[in-house]
Amino acid sequence: MDQVKAFVKKYFNFIFMAALIIITFSIIAGQVKGQDFLKTLGHTDGRFIAAALGCIGIYWLLEAWMILKLLRRDHRDERFSFALVITLIGQYYNLVTPGASGGQPLQLLEMNRRGYAMGTGTAVLVQKYALYQISVTLLALVAVAIHFQSIAASLLVTRTLIGVGLFVNVLGVVLVIIMAFSPKWAEKIMTAAVNFLAVIHLIKDKEKYYQKIARFVDEYTVAIDDIRKHWKETGQLLMVSFVQIIVYYSVNYWVYKALGLHGTSAFTIISLHAVLYVAMAFVPTPGASGGAEAAFALIFGPVYGTVGASVGLILWRLITFYFIIAFGGLFLSVRSLWLGNRDLKKKRTRYVVGKETDR
Repeated sequence: MDQVKAFVKKYFNFIFMAALIIITFSIIAGQVKGQDFLKTLGHTDGRFIAAALGCIGIYWLLEAWMILKLLRRDHRDERFSFALVITLIGQYYNLVTPGASGGQPLQLLEMNRRGYAMGTGTAVLVQKYALYQISVTLLALVAVAIHFQSIAASLLVTRTLIGVGLFVNVLGVVLVIIMAFSPKWAEKIMTAAVNFLAVIHLIKDKEKYYQKIARFVDEYTVAIDDIRKHWKETGQLLMVSFVQIIVYYSVNYWVYKALGLHGTSAFTIISLHAVLYVAMAFVPTPGASGGAEAAFALIFGPVYGTVGASVGLILWRLITFYFIIAFGGLFLSVRSLWLGNRDLKKKRTRYVVGKETDR
């Protein structure tokens, strides 16, 4: 019994994610006839699927380039290959952990192994996250403004998902702005929020959260000072971040084209995907599993049609979720084996040299 509990505790995230996947696909299977589904899937144009996968590759390359630019502020000789490794670590572990919480700690650990101080690594990741948060939120605000009438006329659950997601993202950007001008005020606001959550019994140990807030403020203060110091380069990185996010959102458009569908422009699909992204942003499951599928069905159901939405949903998730997990897991496994063999060779070399010295 204890072994079962230990197994469940260790692999809970994967078990939970697998359960959500099974439930989601069961719901889809119940709504669409298998024959219609397979027929639509069979007519998928592989060229557009390749374009969608290419967008994921471009997204990674742009991410790595931005990380490299930030790393080179302190280490001018850093290589692009290392920035790409940091990117893939973040992509993989963000998808397999609840609330995308696993990526940054492991990226920081990898940078520390490389010789970066914890403060330097943290500043790089905080700056990159701030750029990402600003890009996603501004694009979402523009998209919501464009599609405001259709969102207002949509189902209550759709409006709720979008509203909560947008509120969370806007709050994040507002907090970054407050941090830039007054870290003390930001700390007071977050402390007040913790106190309120404690009053309504949503959290218990206030002191633990106070410590987290203090550490968070210190990290962001260093990162924002660095942003101010390199404000021209930061502006360039922000523009690249916008392009990167739009490239990622365009995966949905290529899936739409792959199914042979017409009538909706790339601009409409990409802007709707900006809305979708904030709608699933607050879902705490690994890869937003469950929430992502529900939000896609609600927002893109009218665009794709009944059968097309089911096939499009699966293709979209295969590309933006399962492919990244499979590729990232394989890459990191191979890299781990390679590093292990390299370290073993170094130990053997030291041993042989040591023996020769003794002689």
